[in-house]
Amino acid sequence: MAEEAPPPYASPELYGLTGGPLGRPPGDERRTETAPTVAGHPVEALVERFGSPLYVLDEAALRGAYRRLIGAFREGWENTFIGASVKTNYLSAVIAILRAEGAYGEVVSGFEYRLCRDLGIPGDQILFNGPWKTDDDLRQAFAEGATVNLDGDDELARVERIAAEIGREVTVGLRINMQVNYPPWDKFGFKLEDGHALDAARLIDKSEHLRLNGLHLHVGTYIPDPGLYGRGMEALIGLATRIERETDARIEQLDIGGGYATRNTLHDTMLPGEAICATPEEYAAAITGPLQRAVGQLSCKPRLFIEPGRILVDEAASMITTVRAVKRMAGAQKAALVDCGVHIMPTAWWYDHEIRPVVDRGAPVEDYRIVGPLCMQIDVLRKSVVLPALREGDLLVIQDVGAYNFSQSMQFIYMRPNYVMAHEGGVDLIRERETDEYVRGPERLPARLENEETAGSFLWGRGERD
Repeated sequence: MAEEAPPPYASPELYGLTGGPLGRPPGDERRTETAPTVAGHPVEALVERFGSPLYVLDEAALRGAYRRLIGAFREGWENTFIGASVKTNYLSAVIAILRAEGAYGEVVSGFEYRLCRDLGIPGDQILFNGPWKTDDDLRQAFAEGATVNLDGDDELARVERIAAEIGREVTVGLRINMQVNYPPWDKFGFKLEDGHALDAARLIDKSEHLRLNGLHLHVGTYIPDPGLYGRGMEALIGLATRIERETDARIEQLDIGGGYATRNTLHDTMLPGEAICATPEEYAAAITGPLQRAVGQLSCKPRLFIEPGRILVDEAASMITTVRAVKRMAGAQKAALVDCGVHIMPTAWWYDHEIRPVVDRGAPVEDYRIVGPLCMQIDVLRKSVVLPALREGDLLVIQDVGAYNFSQSMQFIYMRPNYVMAHEGGVDLIRERETDEYVRGPERLPARLENEETAGSFLWGRGERD
């Protein structure tokens, strides 16, 4: 049977579709909302006044985060106190705001301790943690009544010696580590499971110079699961009851540390941070629940300390940056070069920070790699983010950068910028941009290197002479 001939070719007819989702530009469904203001202030006006890049702290958001957190915890355990983590953000204005709301200071170095004291926080409202404290720092802390949580056998022996030198009894706490998280945070403290923590409590009980009055636990960092804190608190209560049963110690305070997650998204996670992080109320319920159930087991109703940092300050700050160039990468992706680098945004190494344009001109969206100005291939703020087509001079807002970006920042190739605090009444400069003289000021030019060429340097004459 003969095959039928195919029908003659006819070119397709194309018709434009109007209206509805299909009428939007390609990728428009992924458009990012603009951020024309930060903390109620126009971004363009902030940059005109303070320059770019610019770190902006929202005072109202900072106060609101504190009030929500302390309210949630006191709902479950009235005798709760917040020790604000100083290492999370060294800016004095941040610590002063949190202190005005009622926070204690939580420190892990002599520098942080002195920062708190300089701002007027009494020693007896400072929690001193950390794996190493100098003898001088310990002497000052004991003299001023700070809460000192011991971190290991060597520190216990040193504190015993210092207390003997002081000639009076000093109270101490013990930092505990336990298997509630993987990998465990076993760099710190006395291990629970092998009896190390109980042995330390017994040694303190036998000391003529030390008295144990508290237990401290920090389960990890960026912990989205409140259940870890609940299990940690249950174990801490169990240890406290045994210590009180076997020694003369009276456990007057339990400290469950910090590490609470925020809406920032960690690299290579399937869900955004805001979808997996717990609320302050959920953390509070998990931690205070075991305390409520344990009333009567302990010799007193202990004070509960928490040591938040990230959950207080992370979402209260933004970084404004300017696009300085747009380049084509090796593949189809484009790179937007901005004036903010990882030297002032180190958290970009582990977070996919939300980045928003200040203005959307309606151009199609494109996939960008956001790179900083540093002469390093690893200076990348986002590996991939979809934004409306960018061009030189465009402003971007990087959100939720309050935690660790200042305290871990450094001068590298470019100086640290201005840091400001925005509030209802205006905007305050809280840290001036660095200058060449500020960065080089501690240097000394050895006398043997002084010559006609170096004579113009402001370092001339600062070196030791024979």
